[in-house]
Amino acid sequence: MRKILHFLIMCLLFFSYILPLSAKVIDRIVAIVNDDVITLSELNEMTNYLTHQDNPPLEVKRKVLEDLINSRLALQQAEKLGIHVSEEEIDMAIKELLVQNGATLEDLKRDLAKNGISFKEYKQWLKEQIVKSKLLASEVQGKVTVTDEEIKKYYEAHKDKYKGYTEYHLRHILLLKPQDPTEIEQIKKIQKKILELLKEGVPFCELARRYSQAPTAQDGGDLGWLKEKELAPKIKNAVKKLKPGEVTPWLDTDVGYQLVQLVEKRKTPDKPLAEVKNQIYKILYKKKVEQRYKRWLEQLRQKAYIKILL
Repeated sequence: MRKILHFLIMCLLFFSYILPLSAKVIDRIVAIVNDDVITLSELNEMTNYLTHQDNPPLEVKRKVLEDLINSRLALQQAEKLGIHVSEEEIDMAIKELLVQNGATLEDLKRDLAKNGISFKEYKQWLKEQIVKSKLLASEVQGKVTVTDEEIKKYYEAHKDKYKGYTEYHLRHILLLKPQDPTEIEQIKKIQKKILELLKEGVPFCELARRYSQAPTAQDGGDLGWLKEKELAPKIKNAVKKLKPGEVTPWLDTDVGYQLVQLVEKRKTPDKPLAEVKNQIYKILYKKKVEQRYKRWLEQLRQKAYIKILL
């Protein structure tokens, strides 16, 4: 059975930093956030969970503490705005997550218990995540728009990304360069023999199986489909001149002497704006949401009383 606890904890966007805590021990306050506090035990539990280290560096703890402060501010803001979550919503979220992961409620409870977390604590954590997701939708996502003009401008600025490309289906025969210079003549004889056999009609793939020293030899030297930009310049320049079925001269490459056959060639056309419009929309929307979320958090922090005691 797959570990579903990690999946459930990591599945929610932006606010996936808060792990349900076992009974809090008010050992020492490390931060005051308006009328709320964050304790050292909370910070240690979260830091240990994220880093899997018992004693991570102080700068790591400070980063985790900042995330905890941001999360606490978000919950406080949700409370002010009257954002609440019903038991039915929590139960529905658990059911959906279990279905997505192909697990049962018993599986979840068992994995929670292994990590020292009660089901009640987990439900409280999940409730907080749903509250913050609603807050994010209301305060950030719902206020972000992406215009057609912005999409078009992005497309024009990134046209290379959507340009068509040529692909080549290639086979090759590789002869490794000998360590001993005296063996060069023997390599040349093998090269000549392979070319003669090709002229006699012996299939390229058969000769690759017989002579090639590449891992692809058993597959008849088949390299599959390769984009033009993926080819080494020497091979690309030679292959571009070929028609399907034709073979390059022997090429002196970094990996050895190669004979390359063009099996097939195809051209993928440019992608028009209409085809990639939704893709670009998602890119711009995500970027805007992240920017607005950052500004929104900064505004919350400016209005809040925050004192760090770490």
